[in-house]
Amino acid sequence: MIELDLDELREIHGQYLPGRRFPREIADGVQWLGGCSAIALEESRPDIRHSQCNCYLVSGDDATLLIDTGHPAFWGGYREALHKALAGRPLDYVMPTHQEIPHAGALTLLYNEWPNLTVVGNTQDYHLFHPSVPDSAYQPMPRNDDQVIDLGGRRVTIMPALFKDLGTTVWAFEDGARVFFPADAFAYMHWHSEDACGLTLEELNDPPDPENFQFIISGVQYRDMNTKVDAFVALLDRLDVRALAPAHGTVMSDLERANWFLDALRHGRSSGH
Repeated sequence: MIELDLDELREIHGQYLPGRRFPREIADGVQWLGGCSAIALEESRPDIRHSQCNCYLVSGDDATLLIDTGHPAFWGGYREALHKALAGRPLDYVMPTHQEIPHAGALTLLYNEWPNLTVVGNTQDYHLFHPSVPDSAYQPMPRNDDQVIDLGGRRVTIMPALFKDLGTTVWAFEDGARVFFPADAFAYMHWHSEDACGLTLEELNDPPDPENFQFIISGVQYRDMNTKVDAFVALLDRLDVRALAPAHGTVMSDLERANWFLDALRHGRSSGH
């Protein structure tokens, strides 16, 4: 475990730190990338709370697809990790889950690196944030339907999210290793240490507790979430999901342990967003 004094912690506060364990294969054909934002300094402890900023590379026989662009503040170390994950292959598709910086901020950087890149999902408004990416690079979702991207030997299905940060938020599911990508759902903050950063839920020595939940889901404090949670559980059952790979939490394959987040949503233990 890393132990730092208060002055060292103050220097880290506010920084974006590429993950030292990344790229990390979490399932056959699925790799975890990204890093942490040192989001809150706790001087009385003293320690730094981190918020994970994840993206995931899905590789099929014929094509590759990146879930979320990665935060542009990571770009130096993240670019190197992404090339390592691709192992000489091009990046063919990217699916930002929504327009915020951790999810879509590196879109121009990715397009400059791979100019044949295709942007999929709910692509409305991205041209306003990334004007140098041409309209021809976008392949928008069909109206009132899911979007299916065939990567060769596995498919990624893109769908509107049940829990939304922004109104355009989309989720994804890949049918090879049966990993589900729930964007901002299952978010939590962890204490900075080698015992937490880049580890799965099953590997954590200090698993999430309610005080560290981040409910970055629009309007959660104003509505009864039971219907949404029930629909989400039914969706996981229907798709036979084997693992969850969120944007701001950690990877989990023991889905029973994901109930901490769902139970909190049901009972409104959130300040909302």
